[in-house]
Amino acid sequence: MSHEVLPPHAVPRFLGHTMGLVTAADFVSSLSVLIAGAELRGGLDATPTDFIWILTAYAAASMLILPLIERLSRRWHYRDLMACGLVMFIVGALWAAMSERVSGVIAARVLQGLGGGGLFTMSRVYLQLAVPTSGRAVQLKGYILGLLGSTAPMSWLTTVLVQAWNWQALFWLQAAFAMVALVILLATVRSERHTPRSLGEMDWLMVLAFGLGALLLLHGLEDLEVMLLDAHQIALFAAAAVALLFALHRLRRHHDPLLNVGVVNGRRYLVGLGFYGLYYLINGATSFIYPRLFESGLGLPLETTGLLISFSSCTTVALLPMYFWLAPRLGDRRKVIAAGFVVAAVALLWMSTMITSGTPYLALLGPMALKGLFPILGVIQIAGLAYREVPHEDFAHAYALKNIVRQLANTFAIGMASQSWQRHAAQYRSDLIERVNPFDQRFVDSHWSHSITELAQLSKLVDRQVTVLVGNNLLTALAVLCVVSVSLVLIQKRL
Repeated sequence: MSHEVLPPHAVPRFLGHTMGLVTAADFVSSLSVLIAGAELRGGLDATPTDFIWILTAYAAASMLILPLIERLSRRWHYRDLMACGLVMFIVGALWAAMSERVSGVIAARVLQGLGGGGLFTMSRVYLQLAVPTSGRAVQLKGYILGLLGSTAPMSWLTTVLVQAWNWQALFWLQAAFAMVALVILLATVRSERHTPRSLGEMDWLMVLAFGLGALLLLHGLEDLEVMLLDAHQIALFAAAAVALLFALHRLRRHHDPLLNVGVVNGRRYLVGLGFYGLYYLINGATSFIYPRLFESGLGLPLETTGLLISFSSCTTVALLPMYFWLAPRLGDRRKVIAAGFVVAAVALLWMSTMITSGTPYLALLGPMALKGLFPILGVIQIAGLAYREVPHEDFAHAYALKNIVRQLANTFAIGMASQSWQRHAAQYRSDLIERVNPFDQRFVDSHWSHSITELAQLSKLVDRQVTVLVGNNLLTALAVLCVVSVSLVLIQKRL
């Protein structure tokens, strides 16, 4: 092992919190762009396709760096790799903030992805490798608190800053957040306990194939947000599959692969990956649905939408100490995961049945608070079970694979939610317009300007009603998926 376990007395007291903060830089990047997407598009005068490239650039660059992490860590200490990643992330954020064209922002997002895409894996793997087994539980609690606590207010803060200083503020916020993480990392973590060794044989053909496949797949999935599935999309997915299968073939044949896919041979880990995928699928879909439902359906201001999302995240953080206290008494974690999907289903159904175009935002606090339980009962439990049989030396590979699944599941969820949104919106709009009486006196009034005003108001009302109907429909579908997930959790015996 090129990274030695630290003596107990040498482990920084707040190492877990620091690693959580480092990971949060990656989370904040994706979260802030999604929550302020409309303002970003408007400020850059970007087409829907342009915005898709802004999303894809970061996601594809993030996936490209993941297979290289274990190999790079042979030569450089994780502290130095994380610091380098944060510096690249900061430069990319500043570049994006100062860009005036879409092309500049896309290039900046590539640099950001290369720097920030590996932070989640590197920080979590470093905790696993550097902290003695006896002290790991305490540091993992700090990690969870650092990650969730620092990201919780970011949705609200992003909306406030963007409303005050335009779209550039979201990238200034990303840069400032990462700078704080960098300073704390350098002040907390030392890099002297590392024995550098050769990088070994680098299979660049596999890297190129994986990068190309990831780019095509992610861009195809992101494209589903703005266009319906057609022959072009199918061809794009086919090309991505060929590239990724070729990369997988190279990985399996290589004696020292960049990404050891052999770790998925463990049944427990493989089932864990599946439930990770389900969790990120549901979470990714709601991250797409809620902002649109709140802003376009209820007509809430951007800041209120950000406040509601941050409220749910803050609920998670507020309940963590209670969870840490109860954790030893919870028993079978599979039942806890099942309870998490039940809670998610109830929150989604509650939201879908009570929300209308006139629902006040205070009425939404209940289901949003309940949603805040899902990460505690869901992904934290899955993480606690999935890696139990993964060999210590393969943990870096296992966690990189998990984060590839996270990236793909989130992107797939947003793409599928958007596809469903477009299809249902078209149908609901047609149904509502058919109910309008074109001979109504309001629309044949002799005062043409008055008629135009009425038509505009009617169109706005129809759009809001369509948004509510589509949002409710998708939330109900996700609730059904949660119920199915409960059965899958309870039936399986491997996790």
